[in-house]
Amino acid sequence: MGELWNSLVGNLQAVMMLLAQLFGGNLGFAIITLSCSVRFALMPLTLRVAQRMQLRQRILQSLQPQLERLKTRYANNPDRLTRETFKLYRENGVRFFDLKSIGVTLLQMPVMAGLYSAISRDLGVGKRFLWIRDLAQPDILLGLLVGLLTFGMTALAPSLQSQTKLMMLVLPSIVTLVIVSQMSSGIGLYWAASNAVSLIQSLMLRRMSTKR
Repeated sequence: MGELWNSLVGNLQAVMMLLAQLFGGNLGFAIITLSCSVRFALMPLTLRVAQRMQLRQRILQSLQPQLERLKTRYANNPDRLTRETFKLYRENGVRFFDLKSIGVTLLQMPVMAGLYSAISRDLGVGKRFLWIRDLAQPDILLGLLVGLLTFGMTALAPSLQSQTKLMMLVLPSIVTLVIVSQMSSGIGLYWAASNAVSLIQSLMLRRMSTKR
């Protein structure tokens, strides 16, 4: 398993260095290109999973009146309430353990972790990119950029409730800003590119939802 992992990371590093050569030695563009390429390649799968989640959410919202009636009817019989609730979900095709969604998530994890590991192996020492003087060092402006991208992603989330909207918008952005500002800029660029693709995906999902 260790050899397989090292092989994956090594291959990703080799691709990254090849891309850097194509960009005249610019490792920053190589990181962005590779990160975006992987995310766009996986986008058909992630879009499908996101659409399934949106559909499930809409079904759950439509079932709320029936769920409230079940809670009132079986208030003194929790076992019966549980059975009837799951029966209602089953009849309406609601699945809380979607194997396809889990499979897509598991597929992305080793690829993304491999990219992260490849970038973190001191590739950026002494490498400049735009305003960043050293890709191996943290950069507060890059952290701010990733925080803003996180804010945009969260703002487009269809499941965001008005009661917790401010907290759910601000808190992830601040946490991301703090984390990225303390890690190497190479990882920050990877994070920024990944968040940018996620933002594009969120916009696509919103557009597809409005067309229905």
